[in-house]
Amino acid sequence: MREYYNQTPEDQRPRIFGMTASPVDAKMAFLEASEQLERTLHAKICTPRVKGTLSALVPRPREEKIYYKPSEATPHTDLFKKISAIASRSDPRSRLKKAFRAAENALEEYGPWMSDRVWRWKLQEMEEKNEMENDPIANRRGKQNAGSEKKRKKIWETQTDIQARESKEEQEREIKRVKEILTNEAHFDTKPHLTTDDLSPKVLKLIELLNQVYTTPQTSGIVFVRQRYAASAMHQLIKELELPNISCDMLVGHGMEGDIAMDHRKQVMVINQFRQGKLNLLIATR
Repeated sequence: MREYYNQTPEDQRPRIFGMTASPVDAKMAFLEASEQLERTLHAKICTPRVKGTLSALVPRPREEKIYYKPSEATPHTDLFKKISAIASRSDPRSRLKKAFRAAENALEEYGPWMSDRVWRWKLQEMEEKNEMENDPIANRRGKQNAGSEKKRKKIWETQTDIQARESKEEQEREIKRVKEILTNEAHFDTKPHLTTDDLSPKVLKLIELLNQVYTTPQTSGIVFVRQRYAASAMHQLIKELELPNISCDMLVGHGMEGDIAMDHRKQVMVINQFRQGKLNLLIATR
């Protein structure tokens, strides 16, 4: 591009317009860097020098701070007590232990109703993970590598191998017991009550704000949460409450091991539905 531009007579050179939102990337004063860039590119940089000029042209979004009462010590639900009696003793690196920590955090931050449902979602993730691990196509390369590794090593089980195998078997038995509790004793069809018996003060304040803001279906917005399981829980909560004028879905990343995830196709579909107005509220991780 530069060769064509420099070799073309000045009166025949094309006029090129470039835009960027980035400042000049240079280890020198901005004005000096700008002048050097103008000479190098035979260009003219146009930008407001006074911050007030830019502020007048680009309106800033309005920010509001919302205050809510701090969460009080929330008693564990019956379901939490039964499952945590198993999960709290599990191997610290196990998926069940991670589920325990997530449910405990959800109890404090979001309330008992959402905390109980974290157990169900985490168990579903574990089952999906096991299906992937047992998929012969997904694991074909791994098995081939494992086979070549065995040829190089003497075939016997060390004490560490035995302990790891026994630990995995114990974790599978624990997950099975948790699944039985969820299947036989959990009641997930109950709708949440808008009180601190079911939800934390922060969640109650969010529901109050959504009711105030979503006066028409044309309103749109995004609620950001820290954890992926929180996005799933909040999405389910809003669906259960059937808040007026809200069509909601969640948007999270590809995920890591033992975590809620969305593939790229699902992400694109949700974003397009939001742009088209078919969805007007997203619960998203950062």
